[in-house]
Amino acid sequence: MSEENTQRQYHVLSEKIVELYAFMQRIKSELAAVKHPNSPIDHFTSVADQLSAIVDATENATNTIMEETESMAGIAGELKEKIQIGEVTDRLDSLVDHSNKVFEACTFQDITGQRISKIVKTMNLLEGTLNSLVVIIGEEGIAALPVAPVDNQDQDGDISMDGPALEGEGVSQAEIDALFD
Repeated sequence: MSEENTQRQYHVLSEKIVELYAFMQRIKSELAAVKHPNSPIDHFTSVADQLSAIVDATENATNTIMEETESMAGIAGELKEKIQIGEVTDRLDSLVDHSNKVFEACTFQDITGQRISKIVKTMNLLEGTLNSLVVIIGEEGIAALPVAPVDNQDQDGDISMDGPALEGEGVSQAEIDALFD
């Protein structure tokens, strides 16, 4: 092998090593943006908590809707027994039919909860993969990178809203009421 050929191979190898190093630095930066060990924000836990809050709020609202609809159907049934006028009886039957349709429509909550649970499981898998990458690359190398600043605007330019507060966070209704006393 000639000296010139050896130099050319050395130069190509050097370039590839520099490219690989730059690529690894980019991976570290991208990983740090999502999973920085010194970040005050745990994006995955935050999203999982928000999704769980959606499931809980949807379940609570659905239960209230179903309970109140059942009460209305019960009242319609009681009125039907007491009022024996054909036209009114027909309207009360219609009210019960509409109540049953509300019950049927409330099945969205179960499907929504199932789908959100699948999303949370996928996010947990993704978080596990990112944690493995942090271990492979080295937490020290990622921790040495600057923590990404918290941006109050989302990608569309809208202001990021972190509400409503999760259970146990934020200001309680009692604290708000105390302001008006």
